[in-house]
Parts: sequence; C-alpha cells; structure tokens
Amino acid sequence: MADHRRENIEGIGRATADPIFVPRRAPPKRRGEAGTTNPRTEPNRSRRSEPLRLVWGSSASMVGLRARVERAAASDCSVLLTGETGTGKGEVARVLHALSAGSAARLVHVNCAALSPTVIESELFGHERGAFTDASSRRAGSFERAEGGTLFLDEVAELSLNLQAKLLRVLHDRRYERVGGGVTLAMGARVVAATNRPLSAEVAAGRFRSDLYYRLAVVELKLPPLRHRAEDLPDLIAEITRRISVRLGAGVSVPTRSGWEVLGRHLWPGNIRELANVLERVAVFWPEEAFDERLALMALGSEDSPQCLPPAHDVLDPATVRTRLANCSGNVSRLARELGLPRSTLRYRLARWADGGGWKESSVPPSAVRAQQLPLFESSFRPQNPIWRAESD
Repeated sequence: MADHRRENIEGIGRATADPIFVPRRAPPKRRGEAGTTNPRTEPNRSRRSEPLRLVWGSSASMVGLRARVERAAASDCSVLLTGETGTGKGEVARVLHALSAGSAARLVHVNCAALSPTVIESELFGHERGAFTDASSRRAGSFERAEGGTLFLDEVAELSLNLQAKLLRVLHDRRYERVGGGVTLAMGARVVAATNRPLSAEVAAGRFRSDLYYRLAVVELKLPPLRHRAEDLPDLIAEITRRISVRLGAGVSVPTRSGWEVLGRHLWPGNIRELANVLERVAVFWPEEAFDERLALMALGSEDSPQCLPPAHDVLDPATVRTRLANCSGNVSRLARELGLPRSTLRYRLARWADGGGWKESSVPPSAVRAQQLPLFESSFRPQNPIWRAESD
C-alpha cells in the first residue's frame, strides 16, 4: 500500500446531531455510602476510555496526537481542532473535556453551521426576557451552561464576522452580557473550536479574523485523514464493531484477507464516519456473511460490487441454477458458496427470477423467499442515497 495512504481518522460519535449539551454528571457517592453504582455517577476515569478507544491508534501520527491532547487537556487554554470531515474532531473534544480539571461540569456542544446568525448570538450568550419578539423568558446561553466545563464550538469558520468580533471580545475580556441585558457575566468555560476548513486560508481571504484565529489556536491539533493511517484500521474496526454489537445486538465478522485488501485500498473520503457507516451497514444487511472482497465492495457501494453484477454472473440462467439448487437440497447458502456469490446476491437473483417468470415461485425454496425484500436493499446502496453521504462534524 502506498505510503501516502497511511495515517489518520475521525469520529463515530453521532453522525448527524449531537445534543446541544451533555448534562452534568451527578456527583459520585461518598465513600462508604450505601447503594449500587449508577452509570451516570461513575468516576470520570471509567468514561474516558469510550472516546479514547476510537480516537487513538498505533500509528506514529496518532501516538504523537495522543501526547499533545493529554498535555493540552492539563491546561485551560483554547484549543483549535482541524482536519477533514469525519476525522474525529468531536471525539477529541470529548477527550479533552474528560481529561480536564472541569470534567465534572458540562461539555456544551454548539454547531455554528446549524444555527442562523439571528439565533446563534442568543444561543452563545443567552438572552433576557423581552430582548426580542419570542424572548418570553430569560434563557442561559452556551457560555453560561458550560461554566466550569468546556464549550465546544464546532464548525467555527461558519461564524459571521460580526459574531467573530463578539467571540473575540469574550475570549479576551473573559466577560459577556446576555442579549438585551446589562449585567456583565464572567466567562469560566474552556473553549475548544473545530473546523474542516484551513483557517489560515480563510484569514488570507478575509473571511475569518486573524486575531480570533490566534486566540483560538493557542494549541492547534490537526487530525490526519484515515487514508494516511491505514495501519490503524484493525483497531478501529474492532472498536466500532464492538459499539455496533452493543447498540444493535448484531456483530460483524472479521474481514478475510481479500476483505482487508479492499478496505485497505479504499481512500475513505468520509474518514472514520464513513468506516462506521460501512460496518453498520454490514451488521444490518449481512450479519452472517463472510466479510470477503465481494461483501466489502458491496458495502462500500463500489460499481464493481455485486449490486452491479459482473458479466460472468449474468450468464447464470434460471434452469442451471435450479438444477444446482436441487443438487444442494435447496440450501441457498451452500449454492452461494459454490457459485462464489454472496448469499444475499443469490437470494435476490432467485426472487427476481420468480417474479419475472424465470421459474415458478413454487420452485424457489422457502429459504429464498426472504429475498423478496432485497430489491429494496439494492435501491438503498446507491451512492446518491442520503445514507451514503458523510455528514458534517
């Protein structure tokens, strides 16, 4: 594998909508206090391993990143996370918070790209009753909710120049006012910002304030793309499949040699999030299939996959398959192995032939009837389908 394809990664977390904030943890029970341990009140140490296992790897780039993250977490300085979409910036932000002195307080997540300019100021700083038409009561902003903890500003490059100036003032003075209010509040949150844009280029283009950039980038951590850290794939796949198994109750088989070759050649434009989506797709649609070259191609949506069957497969005629199926005592899985096809692909063929008159439906074994639903699956594996699009951090 070429050297330029080896190095970094990103977040499974949630692909679409992280909550605006993570509630405060309840304080742990005092020593000697009766009662069973609640997961929400476990010490921070037990919670840190969850994001840590997904972010880190054994590659040199990730070993170095881990050391820098741990050093940055020990201070309360601002941190700027940069890297492509899906490289795990959200996971690193959670690690920084979990390892910080303020880990018992909230980690408040604000997606700057998801809020309009008229809303984001109120979201950040809060507002007083009557500050605008819909302000029927006082509302605490993200800075206030993150007091003593961490404020994570995701997609910070999407802020308008006007909001950038206000954010700069807060970072400089460590003070702010709610919208429509006159009371000055102290800012006691640690700020972690993230972007998938090169902020230096945004500064040169006049779209981002240079003084704000320097305020945010006291420590700048760049997360490498997954294509540059292919040696971390085994560890990442093991951790992601563990999470999938816990959440869905369905496992993913270990890739075969040919499956690993396909995964290793893939450039992973969606980085860790794309890898997580591929593995979850395998767990949902092919939980019992061998994770070989064909299945890997099919899960990746490659045009070379069985969803666009190669000509060699098209020469299979219904009569031949019916005869061979009878020789296998109607065992579709056994025939699929003999033909070198994924079981799901053969079932799809059987159902299509039954629907199209290639043979009578009564000739199809009961085990193949489930293939009636596979055309629906096939339509879901088009690259233009929304489930294939990597979503913003």
